[in-house]
Amino acid sequence: MTFSWSIPTIASIQRTNFILVVVSSAILALFASAPVAVGCMLGGSVVIANLWILSALGGLLLAASRAGVSAAAAKLGALAIPLKLFIIIGLVYLVFTRTRVDGMGFGFGVLTQMAAIIIETTRASLRGAS
Repeated sequence: MTFSWSIPTIASIQRTNFILVVVSSAILALFASAPVAVGCMLGGSVVIANLWILSALGGLLLAASRAGVSAAAAKLGALAIPLKLFIIIGLVYLVFTRTRVDGMGFGFGVLTQMAAIIIETTRASLRGAS
C-alpha cells in the first residue's frame, strides 16, 4: 500500500473532532461520571474554538499579505496568533480556578483533537492513494 501525502481540511478535522467529543462525552457519562463528561465537552469545545480562531486569523493574514498591506500591519497581524493563545490559556485558567471542572475529563476532550487530526490525515492519505 502506497500512501499519498494529501492534507486534510480544517473543516474535516473540526467535524471529526466534534463527533469524537460527543461520543467520548457519552461514553464518559455512562462509565465514569457526569462531571467527567462535562469536562470532556468543555475541553473539546476549547480546542475546536481554538482551531477555528487560528484558521480565521491565518486566513486574514494571508489575505492581508496578498493585498500588500504595510509591514507594520503584517507584524501586528502576526502578533495576533500568540496573543490568541495567551487569551485562551488565561480563560481556561479562570474556568479552572473559578469552577469545579474535572481536569481528567478536560484532558480527554483536548486529546480528541489529536485523534481527529490523525484520523483525518490517514483518511486524506488513503483517498490520495486511490
